[in-house]
Amino acid sequence: MTEELKHIAAWVRERFPEGYLLTWLLTQPGLWWCDGEVYQAALLKDGDRLKSHIQTNENSALLDGITDKLTQDENWEAVAASLTRIFEVYQEELAILQEQRRQREARLRRALPKSWGASPTAIEDSLPTGDTLTGHQPIN
Repeated sequence: MTEELKHIAAWVRERFPEGYLLTWLLTQPGLWWCDGEVYQAALLKDGDRLKSHIQTNENSALLDGITDKLTQDENWEAVAASLTRIFEVYQEELAILQEQRRQREARLRRALPKSWGASPTAIEDSLPTGDTLTGHQPIN
């Protein structure tokens, strides 16, 4: 990490520790997996669990000293509650997108000319399922 980025990260960490920590957490790979420690802490709105996870990862240059900035339990609870709300909004938006996709597909099926004689799913079912060059079948 360049010196300029370290300086900016330190300044933001110092001035806005809750927002900095929340942003850092949201950029971590695997955050959305339901067996992750952060996800479980957010699900339970458990600030202590979240703090413990952060303390074990604080050796990262980006997190150095962050637990010193968030000294009160209410701060950790607020970060966990914010994460919970972000997960809720994500799930709501995902459900909306899935419903919109289903509606588009239903309109497409209704709009297909009867002369085609096949529905989109029938066309998909007729596509080859294996690799035609090697003959390997996909792993299910």
